[in-house]
Formats: sequence, C-alpha cells, structure tokens
Amino acid sequence: MRRKTVSILLRRTILLIPALLIWSLPAPMLGVSKEMLYVMHQLDQMQQQVQALQKTVDTQTAVLRTLLEQTNDKVIAMRAEVDELKKSTQKDLEHDLAANGAKFDSVTSQIEALNASMDETKSRLAKLSDQMTQLQNTVQTLNTPQPAANAATGSANPATGAAGSTTTTQPAPRPQPPDPDTLLRSGYTYLTSGQYALAIQTFQQYLENYESSDRAPDAQFYIGEAYYSQGKFEQAVDAYNLCLERYPTGSRLPAAQLKKGYALLQLNQRTKGIRELKSLIQRFPSSHEAALARQKLRSLGALPR
Repeated sequence: MRRKTVSILLRRTILLIPALLIWSLPAPMLGVSKEMLYVMHQLDQMQQQVQALQKTVDTQTAVLRTLLEQTNDKVIAMRAEVDELKKSTQKDLEHDLAANGAKFDSVTSQIEALNASMDETKSRLAKLSDQMTQLQNTVQTLNTPQPAANAATGSANPATGAAGSTTTTQPAPRPQPPDPDTLLRSGYTYLTSGQYALAIQTFQQYLENYESSDRAPDAQFYIGEAYYSQGKFEQAVDAYNLCLERYPTGSRLPAAQLKKGYALLQLNQRTKGIRELKSLIQRFPSSHEAALARQKLRSLGALPR
C-alpha cells in the first residue's frame, strides 16, 4: 500500500511541477530564460532519481521477501532433519555415536545460522520501510516550487545580473559506513551466489570499518573462501594466514587452518599441506575440522587407518 501511495505521489509530482513553475513566474518572465531552463533541468533530474530509488526499493523488498520465505522453508526442513537424526541417533547410538554426534552438531549450527539470517532479513525489511518514509519526504519536497521562486527573485533586478545573487555551497558530509550486519550478510550472499569479486570487496570494506569487531574473523575467513572457490589458491593461503595471525583466538581458527592445508595441497605443496593438517589435529583434536583433516590425511596415506 505504501509503494502504491509513493507511485501516485510521483506521478502527480511529475504532472504538477511544470504547471507550478509557470504559475509561480511573473508575467515578464514567461519567456524561457537560461535560469529557468537550468531549474527545469535540475527538477527533471530529481524526478528521475526519485523514480530510480522507487524501483530499487521495490526490487529489494521483493528479493528480501523471497529470501525470508526460502529461509523459513529451510528452517522447517532442517528441523525435520534434526528430528529424524535424533531418532536415528537413538537407534544406532552404540555403533556410530561419534559420526552421528558430528552430524547433529553440524545441523544444529546450520539451524542457528538460519535463525540469525531470518533476524537479519527482518531487520533489512525494517530499514527498507525507513527508506520508503524518506522517499515520501523527498516527494513532498519536490511538490514545493522553491527553485522557481528563487529564480524569480534573482531575475527581478536585471541591473544586477547574474552576479546579484550568490549561493554558498556547503561541503558534502562524509558518508557513514554501512551497517556491519548488512555488509557481512551482503558479502555472504555474494559468496554463495558465485559473485566472488563482489564478495571479496564487501568483506574488505567490512574489515576497513569494523576490523576489531567479533565478526571480523568471519569476514577474513570468507575472503579466503572466495579465493579458494575461484581456484586462486595462493591468494587463498594468504587470506587464511591473515585470519590465523590477526585473530588467533577467533572462532574461525580451525576452519582457516584446515582450508589453508587444503589450498597448499592444491598447490602441490604436499609436505606443507600435510604438516598444516597434522598441526590442526594437535591443536584442536576434538573439533569437526580435525576429523576432516584425519580423513584427508588417510586418503593421502599420511595417517594410519
């Protein structure tokens, strides 16, 4: 309903602005002047910007609604999988407790991530609502023919000419950095959709503004993931190293060391890759990443079966 109201206001604004400009001018100024053409040109640009903003808001709202619906479906599916996994674990607890426990932890982590994603999606919808309110204020501003009045005032004294009116231009305020959660979520969306260059750029922007935040290790790790997914294993190793060195107590430490070992193996640096995986097992023996490292080492014949 709010988007329909904005669209109606935009159409009325586009139709009324030329009439308001002509109506506000005195009789001697009905002829087209350079100042008038300039004002009309500026208003036309403002109308185009408002229309473009409206289209952007509509598109983002539709995308976020789709994401929210997909996330809800995934949560339902994950919960069903957890229930099924619990039943299976109860039956086979004595035979495969370790494997089923790892799967259960993984599914639980995924559910937590999806719940966090839902909360962030709702937050983004609220921000879009605020943008719609700002858009309505912009439309109301366009309905006020202040530039035409200024042009009339400036031309009322032809003896002074263009030099008779002076305007002072205030310096543009420095833009505020984007919201950290929005940056991180956007980067992850780019990463999972295969837009790796945009993902890297977004995560780097996050680190430039929020390097000391709790989610900074995630951003640095995801940069490595973006390079790894492109087959750029040297850059991936560098990114994982930064994650290990800058955030030695971060939650991404085991995952970064695991993927660094994988990347070294992809670069045919077998000795370094095996050493990295063995170091991971020694440092985090009970982690999920250590289990994956053991599997990899066994497949390479570097660990007894």
